Amino acid sequence: MAALENVAKLSPDQLPEIPGKPNAPESWRRLAALHGELSRLRGKPTHFLAYRDAARVFDGMSHQEAHAITGALETLGVIKIVRKGKAGLNSGEAAEFRYLLPETDNTAEEEDSGLDL
Repeated sequence: MAALENVAKLSPDQLPEIPGKPNAPESWRRLAALHGELSRLRGKPTHFLAYRDAARVFDGMSHQEAHAITGALETLGVIKIVRKGKAGLNSGEAAEFRYLLPETDNTAEEEDSGLDL
């Protein structure tokens, strides 16, 4: 998944700030960055993400933790859950989200552009 690879390349200082939670853990900020990247790559107002895939954004995160953090990110205004997915490994129904934060200039591609600003 390109979005996971792009977010993995970001340093902690390139991750989005979480409104209302200035000292948010890196795991929360990486998950927020993943939602932003999925939104950007899809080029549409909403994107899909399964919690098992979301958990891959941070070493040691379980899909249950990804689910809990996602709920917190919605409460804090980072994302909106448009449609809940269907639980289960083989359900084939990921949740649908809308990323609410403004796009930032901190993308992995720009870091590799070779431009010295």
